[in-house]
Amino acid sequence: MAVNVSDSLFEQILAYLRTRTESSDRVAQNLLRTLETLTSNSSTNSVTKSASDRIEDVAAQFGQKLFEAWKELADLQVGENYWSYPVMFEDLAETMEISVDRFVQYLANIQIGSLQLIQGRGYNYQVNGQQAASLTFHSAPTLKKAAIPNLTEKKQETGSKNKAFKVGDRVCVNANRQQYANHKGVVEQVISVSCRVKLDNGWTAFLPNHCLDHI
Repeated sequence: MAVNVSDSLFEQILAYLRTRTESSDRVAQNLLRTLETLTSNSSTNSVTKSASDRIEDVAAQFGQKLFEAWKELADLQVGENYWSYPVMFEDLAETMEISVDRFVQYLANIQIGSLQLIQGRGYNYQVNGQQAASLTFHSAPTLKKAAIPNLTEKKQETGSKNKAFKVGDRVCVNANRQQYANHKGVVEQVISVSCRVKLDNGWTAFLPNHCLDHI
């Protein structure tokens, strides 16, 4: 049978048992030890549950927080033309105030539409069997309950690897990137399987190779 006892009354009971224990009352000593053990376990369970709840909250909101962190960092680097700008995992994790290992763990358990993982030349992290060191968004994200990358993204990455660009190449944006489709420009920087392109209209866009065609 469970009995609710106020904190003040419980403290009085503990104080009484401690007094009796000092008087060599073995029954009081055993009761005190039992109550202190129960109190300690209850506190530990509360702390553990609280930490677990915080982790679950972060995981549940990870997709939106990731996009907000990426947008903030990309905007600092290139301004309003931040779409497709790659940001390192370490910088994103620091902005989100979590460890890189925790960041990669969350990333591997959520699928985000319009997200592209990018493999770096140095150290790469394993995300569901794919090596990556940075990521980018090509448009506002759509969250899905699946692991990334999906089959469509893998096909696009395969197409990207078959295309190679160098600084100075004249390119045209194809239908894979609707908001820039048919715009022409010059490659200013090559980043793994993406390029920074200076478009003829004055914009600068970071585009994956599968969105570009040679002219």
